[in-house]
Amino acid sequence: MNKPFPKGIRAALIDMDGVLYDSMPFHTKAWHQMMTEQGVATTPEEFFLYEGMTGAATIDLIFQRELNRVSTPEEAKRLYARKAEIFVASGKKKPMPGADRMLKAFRRGGIPRVLVTGSAQNSLLDSLDTDYPGAFPRDMRVTALDVTKGKPDAEPYLKGASKAGIKPEEAIVVENAPLGVRAGKAAGAFTVAVTTGPIPREEFEKEGADAIFPSMEAFAEWLETNLPLHPAALLDEAVENISPATITVVTDENVDKAVMPLFENSSCLKKANKVVIPPGEDHKNLDSVVKIWNALEEANATRKSLVINIGGGLVTDIGGFAAATFKRGIRCVNVPTTLLGAVDAATGGKTGINFNGFKNEIGAFHIPTEVIISALPLKTLSRRELLSGYAEMIKTGLIADASLYYTLLDVEQNLEDHTLLEKGMKRCVEIKEDVVRQDPTEKGLRKILNFGHTAGHAFESLAIERHEPLAHGEAVAHGMLVELILSHTLKGFPSEEVHRYASEVLKPFYPRTYITCDDIPLLIAFMAHDKKNAVAGKPNFTLLTAPGESVIDCLPEIKDIETALEIYRDIMG
Repeated sequence: MNKPFPKGIRAALIDMDGVLYDSMPFHTKAWHQMMTEQGVATTPEEFFLYEGMTGAATIDLIFQRELNRVSTPEEAKRLYARKAEIFVASGKKKPMPGADRMLKAFRRGGIPRVLVTGSAQNSLLDSLDTDYPGAFPRDMRVTALDVTKGKPDAEPYLKGASKAGIKPEEAIVVENAPLGVRAGKAAGAFTVAVTTGPIPREEFEKEGADAIFPSMEAFAEWLETNLPLHPAALLDEAVENISPATITVVTDENVDKAVMPLFENSSCLKKANKVVIPPGEDHKNLDSVVKIWNALEEANATRKSLVINIGGGLVTDIGGFAAATFKRGIRCVNVPTTLLGAVDAATGGKTGINFNGFKNEIGAFHIPTEVIISALPLKTLSRRELLSGYAEMIKTGLIADASLYYTLLDVEQNLEDHTLLEKGMKRCVEIKEDVVRQDPTEKGLRKILNFGHTAGHAFESLAIERHEPLAHGEAVAHGMLVELILSHTLKGFPSEEVHRYASEVLKPFYPRTYITCDDIPLLIAFMAHDKKNAVAGKPNFTLLTAPGESVIDCLPEIKDIETALEIYRDIMG
């Protein structure tokens, strides 16, 4: 039974032969032929067991067994050179199927790679840059020439960890030989065995391998499933595909301090100019946009340039608007750093600034080229900020994916497990992107995204009147209960689901907002003035017939809304 993927992994220490290259059959034949030429009895198969040892150590092991002596340094050098000659003559060695996929998974997880091989075979070492470009910089390689003791001693992997600048217990070792597994375990690393050769699984179990896989493809799939994706690596990958003329980064002062250090290893950001705007709605204005436009001019940006917005909804709104209007539109990539931004503001293409006291009064539809979704930046958020964004996730499940909704009902588990949270985030983004693709300017289907917002905006406005402001997601969480009640009374939405939402989500996790009978007319007045209403003074709702089933453009009578608010009061107590 394999152990679960360990937390705190900061580097991968990777063997070469049998892991990166399907080269071991050629090594074993070369060793056997060289020894036969010396009149020393061996079998090709036994050399699979010696993999990872230095050439001199392998020669001495055989000589002691067959000749009762060790080799001289000159003899070992000559014999290893002959073995290498035979190996090279056997032709170019093919990369191991699945190895590139493994390296890509590590790269997308932001995990640096160090080559740790018992070989000094220049023909393969020189092929790394061609077959795996950029995977192993020259200063991130440990070969037989760099160690005094080869595998199964811990020295090679200890040196590999040192090159990565980490503790050995923060490394994952990838091996295909029992002696290599023994070396990895001796170093204190989480050690993976991949049985790409004829050695049975039991031999790796004896050495204490933490996880064993039948192929590199199987190991790569395990990595893809278990290794959290790093936003810096995903951003670099996206920008590499875009190949922009210039890059300008937009962020705010809070994000610059708390989150930007996560991107210190991003290659694309190292060559970008950066615009840092003050945080807060007061700065979501034309002055901030002008600051971005000036930065683009200073960078000699063209229509082939790129704006990267790293931050919450305020940053993606302003940066997106600046990109939409500069030279009549250049590309942008959004990297949301809040949960609300990830599942709402950063996707869908709505951009804008506040003007004359009105929120998002000036704006444009401008679909981002890419949205980088990662739960890693969310570690800087308070629980209240997380729950505010989580309400938008609940909304997305309710309007389009019942399975997602029921998964999200376990609020605590999803908030504690960032792998689960990230999976839910990505599903929400998929849903929103699909809706926006079908209705980019909100003429029809896109209105389903407004579920919970007509009543939610009214709660938000009432809270401002009371000087007890609610976060946007908190207001939407209350708005969803009102609109679920309307869905029950007008569309047959199941009553038990209304109460389930109230008891499992709203009451335990969101701040109470108590309304009186006198508040009801004011709430309805706020709903009547919602900017999404098609008919002035007539509240427009998206309602549900069941979880995952939406109906747009519902126009309840005022008495129906009054009844829903009375029921809301009863449920909330």
